This record gives sequence, C-alpha cells and structure tokens, in this order.
Amino acid sequence: MGRTVVEIGSWWAAALLLQILLIGTVTWPEVAVAAAGALLAALAARRVRVAAGARVGGTARLARALLLWPGALLSGTWRLTVAVGRVLRGHRVTGRFRTLHWHQGTGPAWACGLLSATPGLYVVDLGPDRTVLVHTLPGGPGALESALTSGGRT
Repeated sequence: MGRTVVEIGSWWAAALLLQILLIGTVTWPEVAVAAAGALLAALAARRVRVAAGARVGGTARLARALLLWPGALLSGTWRLTVAVGRVLRGHRVTGRFRTLHWHQGTGPAWACGLLSATPGLYVVDLGPDRTVLVHTLPGGPGALESALTSGGRT
C-alpha cells in the first residue's frame, strides 16, 4: 500500500509541476483544477503501468548513465548537425538499425528513455534475451551506449 501511495504521489507531483509550468499566470483556482487533473493523470498512469507490467528494472548502472547523458546529448546533437550539413551539401547520410545487448543490471525501461532522449540513437523495439533494436546515426557507439550495452552491435 505504501509503495502505491508513493508512486501515485510521484506521478501527481510531476503532472502538477508540469501543469503549473504551463500556466501563464498562476491563481488558486487554476492550481486547484491542475491538482485535480494531476490526480486523475496520476491514477491513470499507475493503472497503465500496472496493466503493462512495466517496472524500473536494474538500477546498477543508473547513476553512471545519468552522468553520461548530458555528454551523449551534446555528441548526438553534433552528429545530427554534421549529418544535416552533409545532406544539405548533397551527400547521402544513412542511419542504421542495430541490435544491442543490455549489460546485466541495466533496467530496460529507464535505459530506453535515456538512449532515446538523445538525437544520435533511438530505441525502436525491445527484443528477447535482453536485446534492444535501435536506430543510430552514422558513427561508433557513444559513452552512454557503451555504459548500458555489452557492445555487441549487430
């Protein structure tokens, strides 16, 4: 019961914060409506997560991944800028679909989110046996990808 309350409370706080950030001028009636809407969103988010069977998974590599993410964002943005520049000069730039294998202790749910939140790599599908199908820009694996996967790129 306690975990459920914490989860719903976390979803509620995140949804309320987002709504307050999007409100132009914050007044008490708007906050009350936002709080009620956030509660409905939090209850729905919990139901969806339970129905999907989603869970965080292993967190052994989470701290390192969070530290590497800003660098992955910058390097992915640079790779995308180079790719766009090449296309504008008339060259063909082709990304690739690759199958990667998660390291033990990597939670697929948060790892997919971190990897997909960079412009250089996007998670397309989760496969069996701790594999993931991704689409990447040209170039080798970045530090974030290397930290989360075993390096087997096929």
